[in-house]
Amino acid sequence: MTRNIPAELESSINRQVLDHVEGLSAHSDVAGALSEALKPLGDVQLFSPDWRQYRYVVASTKGVVFAVALGMNTVGLRLDERMKTRALASGGEPYPECGPEWVSFTLFRDDWPKVDLEFWARKAYVAARELER
Repeated sequence: MTRNIPAELESSINRQVLDHVEGLSAHSDVAGALSEALKPLGDVQLFSPDWRQYRYVVASTKGVVFAVALGMNTVGLRLDERMKTRALASGGEPYPECGPEWVSFTLFRDDWPKVDLEFWARKAYVAARELER
């Protein structure tokens, strides 16, 4: 299968998440929220196969995808075990479609405290940079 993604992301560590997001979309508000949360971080690459068609958005560092923006209100994050446990206790949900270390957060809920996306994005970024490829 040929995908329109950067070659550096085509690796075994990213296979499951890239298989999951293929063909999915992301509302511009979700993509924008993720982009804003990533601004303070250093070496981050954002990719969407088609920004104008509101396709999914992935964030990577060192060739490791660590965050995704999907649908109308979902952000997925790859976390280490300690932070995953905290994320699940803080309203995150397991996101096994992307892999065992992934958690999803639902943004823009009026019945729930606002997700501290900048905090969780930073934790996912650090975890990705510490992974051995």
